[in-house]
Amino acid sequence: MRTDPFVQTRRGEEGFSLIETIIVVSLIAFVYTVALPQLSLKTGTEVANKLNQLASDVRNAYDFAVLSKKTYRMVFVLNSGDYWLEEADRPDVILGNERIGHDATEDEEKEEMVAFDTKFEEFKELAGAEVQDPEKDGKPIMPTSPVLSAKNSLRKARWTRVDTLEWSERTLGTNLLIKDMQAEHHGQKQELAELGEKGRAMIYFFPAGYVQRAYLHVFYKKDELVPDESQQPYTVITKPFEGTADVIPGYQEVDVHDDRDDKT
Repeated sequence: MRTDPFVQTRRGEEGFSLIETIIVVSLIAFVYTVALPQLSLKTGTEVANKLNQLASDVRNAYDFAVLSKKTYRMVFVLNSGDYWLEEADRPDVILGNERIGHDATEDEEKEEMVAFDTKFEEFKELAGAEVQDPEKDGKPIMPTSPVLSAKNSLRKARWTRVDTLEWSERTLGTNLLIKDMQAEHHGQKQELAELGEKGRAMIYFFPAGYVQRAYLHVFYKKDELVPDESQQPYTVITKPFEGTADVIPGYQEVDVHDDRDDKT
């Protein structure tokens, strides 16, 4: 019986043999074996660079405050790891002794400013209306009072983001987030899980040569708001009088209200 050559060709092209399949799978496994350690090494190097940059930025902000005689604050967005520097419109920023529950969002700060200006209009009305000065061609004399004179001292400082060659917005990168952090003016730990995607927290730098005692726990990112608990985190701790920050592998507990080690 004659065999159709066309049928033989089709049978030969039906698919890979078992040996060919094994070879392909082995090659794929080899590629992953070689590539994954390199990827891990690359990611680890990037993380180290980002954390070292953060430590360097703490020192730079400290120097900015001392040299310019102004108050600055470093603002951190917890879930993205983005951070930047802001400058106060006056040197005498007083945070007070009351420890707050959380730092205000940008929208909350704007609302506070509007509420203050609205409330202050009541004091202007209580001071009375302006009067005309007959000795100066009817030039108006504005009402005054101790409260009106102290307006700038009573309102909170206005903050402007620093955007220079030395300072622009930074980021910890796509691999990291800040699980929690706390500075001296916080009443408790600022938790990403509680504050959500708009949650932010701040560290203040004062012209007298002082950065707040603070710490950040930096984790690898599992999801936008979820830290990867399976990988080693890092703890970043500021040194108030030195104006520096230490980056420590692992999750280290810190009491920012204990000043015994400030000068050691």
